[in-house]
Amino acid sequence: MPNHRATIHPRSRTLSYLSQACNSILTRKFREFGRALHDYRWRFLFVPMILMLPLIAGLTELSDLIEVDPRKLYVPQDVESIQVESKIVSNFGLNVRIGSVIGVTSPEGGNMLTTDNVLTLYDAWANVSTFNVTFRGESFNFSGSCARLNGVCMKDTILAFYDYNRSRIAELGDAELWQVMVDANYTATEQDGRAIDLSTVALYSSSDGTVTSIRFTMLQEQKEDTDGDRDSDKAVEWELQMSDLIRGRAWGSLSLTTETFGELEREASFANDLQLLPIGFILLVAYATVALSRNSAVHSHGTLALVSFLAVCTSILATFGLGLWFRIPFSSIVLTLAFLLLGLGTDDTFVLVAAFQNPDIAGLKPRERLAEAMSHAGTSILFTSITDLIAFLAGSYSSIPIVKSFCQYAAIGVTLDFFLQITFFSVVMYLSGCREEKDRIDWLCCILARKPEGKLVGKGQFVRTQPELMTKCLNAYARKLLTPAGKVIAMALGAMLLGLGIWQCTRIEVDFEYEWFVPDGSYYKQHIEIYSRYWGNRLTPVSIYSFDGDYSAETTQTEFSRMTTALDNNDMLEERSCINWWPNFIEFAEYNASSSVVTIDDQRIVTQTDFNQVLQNFYQDDAGAFFRNYLQLSSSGELRLTEITCRDKADRGDIPYRTEQMDRMRAIARICSSVGAVAWGPGYYIYDAHAVFLREILINLGIALAGVFFVTTLMLGSLATSLVVTMLLVVIDIEVLGSIALSGDYFNMVTGLNLVLAVGLSIDAVAHIAHAFLVHVGTGDERAKSALTQIGRSVFNGTISTIVVLLPLVWAETYVFKVFFRGFVAIVGYSAFNGLVILPVILSIIQPSSYSTIRHNLDREAQKSCHSEAKIGDSQLQTVISNPTMVSYV
Repeated sequence: MPNHRATIHPRSRTLSYLSQACNSILTRKFREFGRALHDYRWRFLFVPMILMLPLIAGLTELSDLIEVDPRKLYVPQDVESIQVESKIVSNFGLNVRIGSVIGVTSPEGGNMLTTDNVLTLYDAWANVSTFNVTFRGESFNFSGSCARLNGVCMKDTILAFYDYNRSRIAELGDAELWQVMVDANYTATEQDGRAIDLSTVALYSSSDGTVTSIRFTMLQEQKEDTDGDRDSDKAVEWELQMSDLIRGRAWGSLSLTTETFGELEREASFANDLQLLPIGFILLVAYATVALSRNSAVHSHGTLALVSFLAVCTSILATFGLGLWFRIPFSSIVLTLAFLLLGLGTDDTFVLVAAFQNPDIAGLKPRERLAEAMSHAGTSILFTSITDLIAFLAGSYSSIPIVKSFCQYAAIGVTLDFFLQITFFSVVMYLSGCREEKDRIDWLCCILARKPEGKLVGKGQFVRTQPELMTKCLNAYARKLLTPAGKVIAMALGAMLLGLGIWQCTRIEVDFEYEWFVPDGSYYKQHIEIYSRYWGNRLTPVSIYSFDGDYSAETTQTEFSRMTTALDNNDMLEERSCINWWPNFIEFAEYNASSSVVTIDDQRIVTQTDFNQVLQNFYQDDAGAFFRNYLQLSSSGELRLTEITCRDKADRGDIPYRTEQMDRMRAIARICSSVGAVAWGPGYYIYDAHAVFLREILINLGIALAGVFFVTTLMLGSLATSLVVTMLLVVIDIEVLGSIALSGDYFNMVTGLNLVLAVGLSIDAVAHIAHAFLVHVGTGDERAKSALTQIGRSVFNGTISTIVVLLPLVWAETYVFKVFFRGFVAIVGYSAFNGLVILPVILSIIQPSSYSTIRHNLDREAQKSCHSEAKIGDSQLQTVISNPTMVSYV
């Protein structure tokens, strides 16, 4: 029995008063709300669903707000790479879309540089560059959508070494083809005037002159629309039809692949995986129907499973619609929120129905039965809904767009689901109770049940000869768990899982590749595999750009000289890969204008008075012809903009290594600060995102956990219980993080989102058990057993139903669905274990005071206080009577 003699610590008195007041008010209000549901049942049945219709209408905005651009999904828009890219585009005009064709021999490994093969490449290029595409009534070929330089379409192919002359190619032998390329490397130019670098268009062996792979690159113009989208529909349409042309024909002994279909095949794979959702929904409804049914046609409530599914699906559609009305970007990852809301909504259903089926209130009239059920279940699901809401609101302040949008939609979804559960669903649950009272059959409410002989059916209590199987199992489980041996085993298992999680956390690796979103066996996947086998990470360009400034100043020139030295000493760049105009300019000046060259701080520079003239001479001379694309001069001949390009080493491709390469290049660029030099590469925004991602996740988790701790402390009224609940949420997050490494996944923006979800999903199982423990009285073991018996069924059913709805995703092809399947299963699994195993054991040991004990102690202290005041009053009265002066005064 509880120890009612225990006193309340002064520091806990205020918390106890607040908790009791909060619990009392919520219980009373939900009881009144339950009666209102009865009195205005038809309004609560139809009005909430009608209110959802204008929200669902927001789905019409989907086509305008669906986001697929990785930069806008995974990268904070205030990171350096995004800001720098915008500046580079506005100054250097990099608004181009790059498409490529990769070629190898078939079978692979042969020499592509034979006369027949190069002629085949020429024919392929001739087809690609001349075929016509019709788009929105306009017919055009490559020249109609390409990006131009000096009035000519920009492209890079090995055919430039042979002047795009088929007859010349046919006249050359295999050895001569190789010699022409070697001799013309860096001197041959594309038709737009840019010099050709052999290593960017062919993968070759200089020892024997063999070429194992070639790469065609085509640049097309992109025009930003009003939303800032840089993908031109015209360019995309040309690429799509070009890819159809390439893969729809045989090219002799060559195998040609393109990268264009990546996005289409990601979308197709995603659409295929969406077809798995109805299977999960059917399984969920089937399981919930069984879980809510009883071994009585009258007292069963299986129909509520279908009603709950309708309510949750309506809330999901309304969530997406309202989010779109608020102009929140939508993406494939946001769509996975459907699984989360189905799990949360079904869990609320189980809690409501469990309270409604409680034998203690089953004999009440439907109005009072609903009121009592709402007074018990309403507070519980409000508690978990608020904690879920806080967890997701914390994530909605993230600077990572995908985390922010997902959590914003989730916060809306939790709110709408709670609203429909306590209105629409609760009314239908009440109507099912009316059916039950009238002896009508579940699923066939128009049919009266015949009363089996010897068994009471219908009005009054439902009598069983024995407890339900689930109840028997939970009772047996609780008895075993709460024995001394059971507690030791449970805590040992908990320690083992936590230790495993911590160990796996130390092994987790950070990485992210967009190619993971492409399904295995697809055409684009084959292209990626060929690209990786032959080119790997060779083509990882990085550039240093400088902007308007006084380039003739001694300070600026000295900085350029030091920056060149730093580039030469950067062992994270490919050797001799930099195209740097500065050393060639100084060499030209020393040869042609030696009197203008001076030494300042050990750096060779050109005098300020002669700089512009020497630069113009260099720009016009053959020595500077190659660098004309990397220098921009003003109309007066002064240098305005410069570009230095290099290639990163491909020793490793993981993000930490790439981030180190980026940081080193940025440090080198900052040497030339007088002209605002910056370093930029096409992968920098990924590395920037990962640099802030861990910090963002930790901040969001900290805010979520602090908010959950505050709410649980206020609503549970037990500081010790709140600390245990919060501690278990941290443990679950550690275990979920460890499961990422255990499953072979990398930690990134997608998998890391599971940590935020874990707080929202886990709190339900943990908080329900904690709340039930505080409600019951008795010894610690008795209260833990009562909590498991009363609410454990709902927690268990919620866990199984979430896994059931996710089960079809075992066959998913999309990276997002695969990751979320593994993540969700880990979250609900660890949540169930900690909620049904670890938490009851801990609470049975520490035995936080129950609500009735706290209430009794508060009443006892109040009585003692009143008694003390009464004694003081009697004493004062005796003093007055014995003192005539005081009597006169009085």
